[in-house]
Order: sequence, then C-alpha cells, then structure tokens
Amino acid sequence: MYKKLLIQTIIYSIGFLLPKIMNYAFLKFFTKYLKREEFSLYTDMYALSFLVIGFLSFGLENTYFRFLSKKNHNKEVIFSTIVIIQFFITSFFLILSVNSIKYLISIAGYKNHPEYFFMFFLIIFFDTICILPMAWIRANEMALRYTTINVINILVQSIFIIYMFSFYTSLKMIPFIPKFYSSIFEWINSFTDKIGYIFFANMIASLSNFILIIPIFLRKVSIKKFNKILAKEMLNYGIPIMLGTIAFSINENLDKILIKRWLSDEINGSYSACYKIASFMSLYIRAFRLGIEPFFFKKSEDADAKYYYEEIIYIFIILGLIFYVLICGNITIIIDFLIDQKYHMAISIIPIIMMGNLFLGIYTNLSIFYKIIDKPIIGTYISLIGVSITILFNIAFISIPNSSFMIPAWGTITSYGSMVLILYFWGKKKFLKFYNTKKWNIILHLLFAFLLVSYIINNKNRIEINFFLQFLYIIIVFLFEKDNFFSKFK
Repeated sequence: MYKKLLIQTIIYSIGFLLPKIMNYAFLKFFTKYLKREEFSLYTDMYALSFLVIGFLSFGLENTYFRFLSKKNHNKEVIFSTIVIIQFFITSFFLILSVNSIKYLISIAGYKNHPEYFFMFFLIIFFDTICILPMAWIRANEMALRYTTINVINILVQSIFIIYMFSFYTSLKMIPFIPKFYSSIFEWINSFTDKIGYIFFANMIASLSNFILIIPIFLRKVSIKKFNKILAKEMLNYGIPIMLGTIAFSINENLDKILIKRWLSDEINGSYSACYKIASFMSLYIRAFRLGIEPFFFKKSEDADAKYYYEEIIYIFIILGLIFYVLICGNITIIIDFLIDQKYHMAISIIPIIMMGNLFLGIYTNLSIFYKIIDKPIIGTYISLIGVSITILFNIAFISIPNSSFMIPAWGTITSYGSMVLILYFWGKKKFLKFYNTKKWNIILHLLFAFLLVSYIINNKNRIEINFFLQFLYIIIVFLFEKDNFFSKFK
C-alpha cells in the first residue's frame, strides 16, 4: 500500500514541482533584471490575488473530496453540482470586479496600472474555475494527465515571458501583423514597465489551462444533474474551510502587503524574494499533499484509518525536517544561485519562514481529522486564532518606530506553531493520539534540526564542517528511523 502511495505521490509531484522549478529559474532572471521596487509590485499583485482566490475557492476542492468519500451520493451529480456552484461564484466576481475596477485600483494604490488589475481579474477567474477539474483528475488518479496539463501551462507562460523580455521590441514592428494582433501589441505597449509582461504571460497561461480542461466540463458537467439540496450541504461544509483558507492567505501575504506600504518597495522586494526561497518548504508540503489527500479521504471509513493517518503524518514530519536541514544548511549557496545580490538583505528570514511553513504542513495534515468527521468549523476557529496572532505581530510591526521586517517573520512561525499545538491538544482525545514514543521522537527531531540549522547559519564560513554535519544528520535519522519508517516501503 505504501509503495503505491509513494509512486502516486512522485508522479503528482513531477506535475507540481516542474512548473515550480521553472518559476524559481525565472526568479533569478527577475531579480537580476528588475529593480527591487518593481519586484515588490510584482509580489504585491500576487499577494492581493491570493486573498481573492482564497475567498472564491469557497473550500470546494476539499468539499469535493469529502463528498466523494460518502457512498450515498452519485459521483457525477457531485461533480456537476459543485462545478456549477464554483462557476456561478467566479462569474459573479468577474462581472462585479470589472465594473468596479476604478474604485478597486484607487483603494489598492494602483491608479497608474489599471491594466494590471484587469489582467489579474482574468487570471483569478481562469485559475479558480480550473481548481475543481484538476481535483477531478486527481480523484480519478490520472496522474499523467495532471502532469501534462501543468507542464503545458508552465511552458506557455515561459515562452511568453522569454519572448516578451527578449524579442518583443523587435517583433512588434512587423508590418504584416493582422489588425487584431496589432491591437494587442498596442495594448501591451501601454504597460508602464516590464512587470506587465509577466502578468500578460500569466494571463495567457491561465487561459490555456482553462482550454485544456474544457473537455472535462463538456463530458462530466450537466445542469440537469445539479442538486439543490446537495449544493446547500456542500456550501455549509465548504464555507468554514473557505474562512480558514482566507486566514491562511492573510498569514502568508499580510506581511508583504504591509512592508510595501509601511517601509518601502525596496525592502519589500528583498523580503519577498527571500520569502520565495523560504517557500521551498511549501513545495514539499504541496507535493506530499497531492498524493496523500485523496488517500486520506478514501481511508476515512476504514477501521484502521487513524493508524494510517498517524503513520503518514509522522513520515511527513521526518522528511520535512530533512528537507529543512538541507535547504537552510546550504542557504548561502542556494540564495546566490536563485536571487541577485541586491536582494540578499532579508536572508535572515529564510530559516524562520521555512520552519513556519513546516508547521503549516503539519497542521494541514492534522486537519484531515476534522474534515472527515464533517466539522470543518474547527479549522475555522483555529485559523482565526492563527490569523489573530499574525495581525498582532503586524500591528506591532507598524506601531514600533524603526521596526524590523523580522517581526512579521516571527509572526509567521508563531502563528503556525500555535495552530499545530491547538489542533493537537484539542483533537488528541477524540481522534489523534500518537504513541508516547513517537510524540517524543517528533519533539527531539524538531529540536535537533532547528539547533543544527542555527549552528550552521552562525558558522556559515565553515563550509566543509557544515557539509559533514548535514551528512551526519541524515545518517543519524536513517539509523534512528530505519525500523520505524523506512521499512514501510519494502
């Protein structure tokens, strides 16, 4: 069982990680050719859009997986109902936002860039509408199809970015370009800086992704199969998850939004670039989740479900800590490779944000328990506590004169760490109870990894010793866990 699960996770990981690797390749390109204030604008637009997507998603992806695991519903009715709900919500957003664009750009401080907001309205629309078809592909274990769509998406985006940055100025002068395309070129010419090229490429990629999943809509979605009673149940289940998702988006993006407006674009550019490196951990979390989450819901009715959940969460933590040590232990090498020197001033946030993201991953895996007992409101309460902590740290950040961007970074790790502890102590009597041995093993692994990374960072010039310590760490973990962990994949 574990072998199949591992293979499935690897296949999904390729489809998820390859596009992300391409994005990190462009990170070096962007930080080299863009000013820090331009990069700040780039990250700010995505931060704002993530907040919107968190709302528009309505928790329907998790809702879809949960309702699939219930045997009293037809799968085609479930999919048709939930897709129609999503399409209605997203279409309403697009119509409302386009008609309110002047008001929105004034609030956000983008009066000089209305075209950016228009592109992001379309990006948000297409990306949100594609969430459920991609979930359908995962639920039907079509890993190759999932990977193919993601690869095509990133190739389209990459080709457009390379073209726009490298060849656009010469090709736009070709005299025989049709009038329609000429109008597009004229619109692109109105962009005030090259950040618009990135957004335009993303818009085209999102559109291509939508086109690729249209066959799923045509074959699997029918208005006749829409079930009003089921739709109400789905919304009741999904809204608490949506609130938790919004809280997560605030946790992830509030710091960057405030640093841009409270300190400067230059500082926010550096902070955002280093934050992206720290987000390596989120790649691991997402890759793990892609293969594991459908399995979690499928096993929810089994008598031994709790055993499997606890085993997999334990595996997740151990692998995550190894990943943490290897990335943070070599951060001076990685940061030189991925971002330009002028962005290095915020390097100190990386180990803190990475550990915070690992806590988030632990919480995400633990949260499966309240989802399978149909009480997502538990996650809402915990997420609101987490976001309250984030807001408090950010209030301190903007209230203290000459404050440091390290305050929001510490807010991230405190918020996610608190969420893990609250969920664990709340749920251990009901559905989660690690054996005492494993509980102490986790604590020891966390302390060991964090102390090792702290030592390596404080002695970053001792490269040979640091490499040896990382190698020794992996050997120790292997010897310590070979019977408890690695044997499961035999």
